[in-house]
Amino acid sequence: MAGNERMPSLMHGKIEVIPLLDGPLPSSLNKIPDPAHRAEAERLIAKDGTGALSMPVYAFLLKFGDKRVLIDSGSGRLGYDSLGRLPERLEEANVSPDEVTDILMTHLHRDHYGGLVRGNDAAFSRANLIIHEPEAQFWLNTDTSALPERARNNVEEVRRVVALYGDRVRRVGTEEIFPGIRARPSPGHTPGHVCWEVTSEGKILLAWGDVIHISKIHLPAPHIAMEYDLNPVTALQTRLSILDWVVDNNVTVAGAHLPEPGMWKVIKGENGCELRPAAFT
Repeated sequence: MAGNERMPSLMHGKIEVIPLLDGPLPSSLNKIPDPAHRAEAERLIAKDGTGALSMPVYAFLLKFGDKRVLIDSGSGRLGYDSLGRLPERLEEANVSPDEVTDILMTHLHRDHYGGLVRGNDAAFSRANLIIHEPEAQFWLNTDTSALPERARNNVEEVRRVVALYGDRVRRVGTEEIFPGIRARPSPGHTPGHVCWEVTSEGKILLAWGDVIHISKIHLPAPHIAMEYDLNPVTALQTRLSILDWVVDNNVTVAGAHLPEPGMWKVIKGENGCELRPAAFT
């Protein structure tokens, strides 16, 4: 690890990747609608207790050339009081908000977009806000009455926050945004959810957003659905395909809700997928 234990970094080819812990997000077995799935999840976390249900919330900082690129922004002050520590983490990484050049959104849920705003202003005064086109279309252009109820509850806040970035909002497809960096569609959690695939010097890192919610549950039992996913069937298909791909290709994963330090390797074990340490510097 570079610096102190709270600020690890990983040299991914020519790109330095720094996980930024925004804080813990409480969850509950009650977020699992199916009683059989809930009982299975309870067995999986039995030895860890309810602490296993506290989800870290990570954003990630990429440093390369003159770019300072965030992947997601944490929850800011729009969520629980335990969240909103991204500004402190950036300061520890010696990066000011005005130095952030671009923000790549995996999707538009509060624990990912909340850090975009400070008070009534954009928290990052110079950054481009980059959103996958299907995600932007769903949240920003769909008639509110046509949205699922869970989305309707938050859509006005999403639109207010994104609007703060004005003409700095970029809606993108799967083309390279920067050399070696592109969106990998991974729908289900939201319709336009993406992972950000980062390739440098032949190495692949995948910032997979909310492909996994609670690692102690979803790595050994990816079929367990939680109410966070707008389309659980599609989310499961995505989860399975992404897990297979990262294992088969020795991909380093950066997960919004993975345990400290937020970046890991994934292997197939006797009881499903397991995490193994990534090569931090």
